[in-house]
Parts: sequence; structure tokens; C-alpha cells
Amino acid sequence: MFRPLLKYDYDFMAARRVGRFGFKDSEISKLGGKLKAFNKKHKADKNNPDLSFCRLPYDRDSVKQISKLARRLRRKFKNLVVVGIGGSDLGAKAIYQALAGDFANLKSNRGKNLKVYFIGDTVDPEPMADLLKILNLKETVFYIVSKSGETIEPLASFLFLRKKLIWKTGYKKHKEHFIITTNPGKGVLFDIAEKEGYLLAEHYAGGGRFSVLSVNGLLPAACAGFEISDLLAGARAMAKNAKRNNQWKNLPFFFASLQYLAYKKRKQSISVLMPYAYYLRNFAFWFRQLWGESLAKEFNLKNKKVNLGLTPIAALGPTDQHSQIQLYNEGPHDKIITFIKVGGFPNNFKVPKYKDSAAIYLAGHKFKEILNIEQRATAVSLMKNKRPNGAIILPALNEYYLGQLFYFFEMAALYLGELLEINVFNQPGVEQSKKYMYGLLGKEGYEKDKKEINNF
Repeated sequence: MFRPLLKYDYDFMAARRVGRFGFKDSEISKLGGKLKAFNKKHKADKNNPDLSFCRLPYDRDSVKQISKLARRLRRKFKNLVVVGIGGSDLGAKAIYQALAGDFANLKSNRGKNLKVYFIGDTVDPEPMADLLKILNLKETVFYIVSKSGETIEPLASFLFLRKKLIWKTGYKKHKEHFIITTNPGKGVLFDIAEKEGYLLAEHYAGGGRFSVLSVNGLLPAACAGFEISDLLAGARAMAKNAKRNNQWKNLPFFFASLQYLAYKKRKQSISVLMPYAYYLRNFAFWFRQLWGESLAKEFNLKNKKVNLGLTPIAALGPTDQHSQIQLYNEGPHDKIITFIKVGGFPNNFKVPKYKDSAAIYLAGHKFKEILNIEQRATAVSLMKNKRPNGAIILPALNEYYLGQLFYFFEMAALYLGELLEINVFNQPGVEQSKKYMYGLLGKEGYEKDKKEINNF
């Protein structure tokens, strides 16, 4: 069955629309001369662990193993709790919300599909206390995800939950309630898992923010009853597109080129992602981490100090028409805005007629129509005010197009990093605060960091 690619409408990004704040065809053509070399480099470097996310769409063996494990968990449990933070849970959250919505866990007709909850991205005790009030621990399996195995928030949550399970089920039985994904052979989480005999689902070779199409995102999706093979099929379709050496037809590269020109040539350092689909809210948060950690660097590949970065904003339409558009329309010319539109929704409602009311103009309009009108009106008003904006258009919000969307942004981040001449995979700016936390918490080997932060 033929299924088209998502589309990218870039008309309101062009100079003919937004003047000096938009791009020119000649600029895109000039950048396009680098595309073939980038693709050749990626192909030659295919065994690089950092690029292992490019192999995930083709990993059908993992799909079989994950599906088998999910079937077993669905037979035994009613709830799955994902315990992770950042790249370890944002992708899984984005998938679950996009495909299940906000109220799936309240439905009684979930069948054998597990209800999925997320915890561990904070050590604020209140969310944990509230979750434990509604969970039957004997009916719950906990999926602990941490690439390093040292991240404080999920590790603290895991140790707490482990103790609760031991009290509830007994020491031997509690082990059935934990699955661990972490780097093999290192880290405290791996050491505990190996010592205790917990089920280990090995973390893939790459970094967390590129891990959504690995077991990190796929296991919760499979437990919820989603077609994970379709997620990867969509990603493969986008991967095929990303192999093209034509800068006008390679969608991730074209998008990256516009972001690059906006940042380097127009001083537009803020990248806003604004889905007009309520259940893509968490996708915008996933994008925020991908863009923020991948594209903000102190040094470039030549070790020259550059302190560059695009600041990502996770917005939501039409919600943020009422909280942010004033800023976007009349504030500094430092933003580039990307909308996401969905072609079809499974549900649609019509506004009924109310006689003798000024609201009569709404009568007969369907919700989807109103949503599209709101996005169009916002886009045109931005264009009129010389604010560049484009729109990614999904034919539908399902597993296939969600897979396309994830891979589109992952490859766009990679291409943008190449254009900016930075390493998109490292994150040295995160490490110092971790060292201070370890020192203050009394971790061995971080005494110097404790002394340094206390001196402040």
C-alpha cells in the first residue's frame, strides 16, 4: 500500500514573502553543494555508535523481540510505569500521548493493553505519592531506563520503588516487576540489575535523545498495543528520503538549511515548534531536548570557541495563540516558527446553531475546520509581520507518520550540526551540574566538586 511522505510547506519562509528575514533560492542551492558530501560521510561512518540511530528503522529483529516481551507483559500485568528522564522517557511519552491521548488510562476498554504511566523525571515526592495511591503494585511492571545507569532522578525512584515492591511481594517475587535498560557492563544500575537478576533490555549504542525508535520508546508503545513495526516503517520511508542528494527533495536537509540560514544569516536564534494537534504536545517537548542538547555548543569541530545554539521553544496551537503570538508577531525578529498540521482526525464535531446570538457565525463549522483556520490565520499574520514560518503536514496522526516525524527531526538535527560544524552528539554543558550534585550528595570521587560548590 502506497503511503506518501509528510509534506513541508515553506512558502512563508521565502524572501518574497517575508523580505530580508526570509531565504533566497540561491542560498539553498549554495548549501545544497554540501549535501552529497554529508551523505557520503554518514554512509562511510555507518558503524559509528553515534549514528546507530540511523540503523534503528531497519532493526526488525528487535521489533520481534520487543513484541514478544510486550505480549508476555500484557498477559501478566495491567500497568507499565516508565522510570526515566530526558532522552530515556521523552520519546516514549511523545508516542504514548500522540497515539493514546490523555485519557487512555481512565478507559475501561483497554483490553489486554497495559496502561502506561511515567515517573522518574523528578525527585519531587508528590507525583510519586499520587501515582502509588492509584496503582496496584502487584499488577504493575516498572521499566527503568538510564543509559549511564548513574542518572540521579530515575536511580532514586528505582531504589525507592524496589523497596516498596519487596515489602509488597517479597524479595524473590519483586524481581518479576522490573525491566532495566542501561549501558551493558558499566554503571550502578547495570551492577544492581546483574546482581539481582533483573531482566536486562540493553540500551542501544547511541545517545538517549536519539533513542526513541529503540527499545526505549518501542517497549512502552508495544505494551500499550501500538504497531511498532509501523513506527519503523515510517522512519524507513523518511530514511530513504534522507539518502537523496538533491537539496530540494531531501526534506530533513532542506528544513535544516532553512534553520541554518535563519540562525547564521538572519540572527534568528529561537526555533519554535507549534503543533496544531493537542496530542503532539509531548512531541514538542521531545523536539526541545533534541534541538537544545544537540545544537548548543561552546566549541566547534575545530575546537574553536563559538558558543552557538538555537533555543528551542515548545508551543501548542491554538493554545499559544492566546499566550505567545503577541511576542512572535511584534517582538524581536529572532524567531523561526514551524507548525505541525494533521490532515485527518478520527473524530470531528460540528458547532450547533444557537439562535439570536452573536455566536451564530460558528454554527455548522466543524472543529477540524476551525483548527485549520486558526493555524492559517496565525501563519498569515506572522508572514504579514515579516516573521518566517513553515508548516509540516501529516496526512494522519498514526504510527507510520509519527515514525516519519521522529526520523525527520533526528536527521534534520544531524544535518544542521554538519552545517554548523559542531558535534551534535555530545553534551559537555550538562556534566558540571551533575558533578556538583554528586558531590553534595556524598558520592565518592566528587569531594573536589563538593568543596568547589560550597565555596560559592
